[in-house]
Amino acid sequence: MKNSLPVLIIGGGVAGISAALDIADAGRAVFLVENSPNLGGQVAKLDKLYPTDHCAFCPLWTDIKRLKEHHLITVHTSTEVKELRSIEGRLHAMIVKNPPAIDASRCVFCGKCERECSQKAIRPAGEHVYPPVCRVDLDVCNHCAACVTICPTAAINFQRAVETIELNIDHVVWASGFKEVDLTPLKEFGFGTHPDIMTSLEFEEWTAEAEINKGDIITKLNRSVPRNIAFIQCAGARDERMLPYCSAVCCMHAFKQAKWIKRRNPAIHCVIFYTDLRTVGRDYYEYSREEIGGSPIRLIRGRPSLIYPLPGGDGIAVKFENTETQKRDIWKFDMVVLNGNLRSSLEWTDQEKLDSPALTEEGFVNPKSDGMSRFSCGFSMEPSDVAESAVQAASVAAGVLIAKREG
Repeated sequence: MKNSLPVLIIGGGVAGISAALDIADAGRAVFLVENSPNLGGQVAKLDKLYPTDHCAFCPLWTDIKRLKEHHLITVHTSTEVKELRSIEGRLHAMIVKNPPAIDASRCVFCGKCERECSQKAIRPAGEHVYPPVCRVDLDVCNHCAACVTICPTAAINFQRAVETIELNIDHVVWASGFKEVDLTPLKEFGFGTHPDIMTSLEFEEWTAEAEINKGDIITKLNRSVPRNIAFIQCAGARDERMLPYCSAVCCMHAFKQAKWIKRRNPAIHCVIFYTDLRTVGRDYYEYSREEIGGSPIRLIRGRPSLIYPLPGGDGIAVKFENTETQKRDIWKFDMVVLNGNLRSSLEWTDQEKLDSPALTEEGFVNPKSDGMSRFSCGFSMEPSDVAESAVQAASVAAGVLIAKREG
């Protein structure tokens, strides 16, 4: 567009990718910055998506391919925004790229480096990474450089320099997604006291078909098949000590995980302890009511007051009150999944550096504070699932296209 500068999008997950494609398809240049080596964000780590139960990465793979091939989109991975300032009515960004040892544009994924590495420091970046590439774990690597010599495309270089790039832009879109909050301070959940007390994202990775266990449902402690699994909702969420808001995605996420457990092994009993069931979305409530594996997923209204490992590692005790019957009880489970500890990835930083937007007390972008903060989508804006993030991205793209430059 005439006299228009590019748009900077911070975050390469569903929201950022969707916004970038919509803006670029309308003829506007885009810089997309992602701090990890791979695009896709948290969704790329999911096994399935509710309410369709389709592969989470399949639609994302198509959009990532379009993104990388779009002539108006420049993608910067392994990159962080270090400075963002308004200068004479235009935004000026300084980004810093810390390239990985293996150049994804050169890597042909032949596997020679992985086989050659005596330290086992090289492995595929992930089943769902596009394009497929290997990564070096620098914490394990001894820098023997054998992989550098054997690489047929000269893709490996441990001396890649950090690169600083300055960008002039018209607008910035915050789409940096979410992260899990450490639940250790909330002692009643027992997080960290037993290997089979894990967060929902840890459980997702442990049971995903594309990960180490190839979809098998087994315990971490002794790799046995669990007899029962408890899902604890609002763990850290709707709690003034940690996250005062509802994380929005957790009820449906628990239903999805419980359903896939029942599909893979109907003999495993699944119990969801919930505060309120929040299944807001098309077909979401119907999805929560489906019966899978010949027996229903048991629902108990009540937030457990204490979760603790039993002596000798013989299971995990969950103490709770059923708030519908007012009955108190203690049940034994083989695995416990804590669900709800999600917050925006954005952090409060030194505002004099102007490298972050203005945030609300809950950590979300405050769009009314200044021009640098007016565009956001996904979990940067508010707790959102995949479908809602895509809708928000379309909305913010439209807003960017009609917006006047600040100044």
